[in-house]
Amino acid sequence: MASAELDGEKFDVVVLGTGLEESILASSIAEAGQTVLHIDKNPYYGGPNASFSLYQLFEWATSRRDFRQTPLVEILVNTGLSDTPTFVIDTEQPVKSEDNDAVQQLAQYATNPELLPQANRELQNMLQSSREYAIELAPKVALCRGQLVELLIDCGIGEYVQFKGIENNMLLHNGKLERVPESKEDVFASTSLSLIEKRKLMKLLTTMHASTEQFADLIEECKNEDFEQLLRSKFKLDGMLLDAVLYAVARVNGKVDAPEGCERVRKYVMSIGRYGRMAYLCGMYGGGSEIAQAFCRLCAVSGGTYILNQQVTDITCESDGYAIRFDDATVKARRVIMNPIYDLEARTNGTVVSRAICILDQPVLGEDTSAMLSYQSHSLVSLLYMTHATMAVPSGQSVIYAWTTGSLVDTKPLLIEALTRTIVNKGNPLLTVFIEVHELDTEHADSKGIITTCLPDPTIDMDSAVSSAYQKLAHHFSIKQ
Repeated sequence: MASAELDGEKFDVVVLGTGLEESILASSIAEAGQTVLHIDKNPYYGGPNASFSLYQLFEWATSRRDFRQTPLVEILVNTGLSDTPTFVIDTEQPVKSEDNDAVQQLAQYATNPELLPQANRELQNMLQSSREYAIELAPKVALCRGQLVELLIDCGIGEYVQFKGIENNMLLHNGKLERVPESKEDVFASTSLSLIEKRKLMKLLTTMHASTEQFADLIEECKNEDFEQLLRSKFKLDGMLLDAVLYAVARVNGKVDAPEGCERVRKYVMSIGRYGRMAYLCGMYGGGSEIAQAFCRLCAVSGGTYILNQQVTDITCESDGYAIRFDDATVKARRVIMNPIYDLEARTNGTVVSRAICILDQPVLGEDTSAMLSYQSHSLVSLLYMTHATMAVPSGQSVIYAWTTGSLVDTKPLLIEALTRTIVNKGNPLLTVFIEVHELDTEHADSKGIITTCLPDPTIDMDSAVSSAYQKLAHHFSIKQ
């Protein structure tokens, strides 16, 4: 719809941004019978959950990203992970490269790959196959019995998206890749576990898979304990077994109390067996973006109005709601929901996540498989391995995503170490992108009564976005899911 056609229109709710949380909110509100206008400043869906072709990734890096939220992007082309970046784009100095026209050059290469120097023939070939890539800004998976999967089933939109099981959950431990046993069958079949270790794991699995009443008794019993100490004292775990449960299953990063840790393990264990032997599913064709679009379709079916590539220039509080101004129109709304990037007054609040995207010249962990990996040093690094099996990259290549909390200057060596130990000399990086993402504060928007959503957090699954959306629906709209 053309924006001018909306001038003077009134809506119950205007939603700014088409990320996963915003899209869940928009679809639920529209289904409840309220009128919704859903706007995105970008020409694509997904916001911080977006998925890009290779050309779109370069376009985002050079011109479309919010420089407050993502102040730093480093791009390495056909080099080692520790080499000097080919392109560094930041807010303080937009270009730091031997070539002062690096950004313009990068954009030019994306649209005209034949202009690339002979030394970058690999990148030229990649750009010519740009549409065969689905590169995610914030990759996440879905627990088989998690809130997202239940919501997709309840809404009847599971048919809009395709998933593939994450066949392997792995731990980088003492320089080796160790597969984490996920079920009783895995435990019994394992040749790397001793009989005593198998008994310990069986006790843990049985306890976490117990009835609701028995599990509640465990939570009450350990409510004042530390999770790691509980694993050591009650289940007698140590060494690789302890690390596997802490980092690859409960995904502990810092101190976690025993009830929270047990809830994480139970959620994981209960997910195994629903769709096969795996606990996680990953979306095809760029999961987060596809799922967000599925909820947008549901909103549209329920009467929601959509307009993309439209920059909101002002939001004014009025006695009966808000006036939202964009290029050719001003609309009215009783409530406004938005991602903080739409608040021009928002500044960073100190929470930072650093991410790496590494595209490799071969499927280093297998062609038809995917894997979730964990690496714990002084902080937990989460890694997701994907191939052509999920339509993330062309056949014969693979991509590894890695992310952790902290600024890039502090965490880049850790990300490189985790990636290097995963690759283990099995392949060569064709393209590596390092991204520093800052969370924006919501104080200015909150002062206007605007409902704000969140960035994708460092957790590996999408349930936090679903949970956050549920809380807002119940609190602000009296909609229970």
